[in-house]
Amino acid sequence: MHARLSSRIIGYVSSLILTLFAFSLIAYPDFFPFKTDLVIAILLILAALQSVAQSIFFLNVLGEKGPRWNLIVFTSTLSIILIIVIGAIWIMHHLDYNMMPH
Repeated sequence: MHARLSSRIIGYVSSLILTLFAFSLIAYPDFFPFKTDLVIAILLILAALQSVAQSIFFLNVLGEKGPRWNLIVFTSTLSIILIIVIGAIWIMHHLDYNMMPH
């Protein structure tokens, strides 16, 4: 019970720090004088770290004993979501490029 509570507290604190950093990156652009592309890249990295922290500390994806069926289903779902999101971004980028007058 104590290990589970300390894991949840670590997860909460790490999620809070990642969220506050992402918020401050957008809310205070004068404090972080980065270019827009770098800010987007940092936000994507923070989002990926946030999802990893949520998966490990709150969904207990790695803490399962026995068969790893939940982990297999989780990675399959995550890969399908990534394929859909990356495909949609790729389609929108090419539509924007092809529809703009040259």
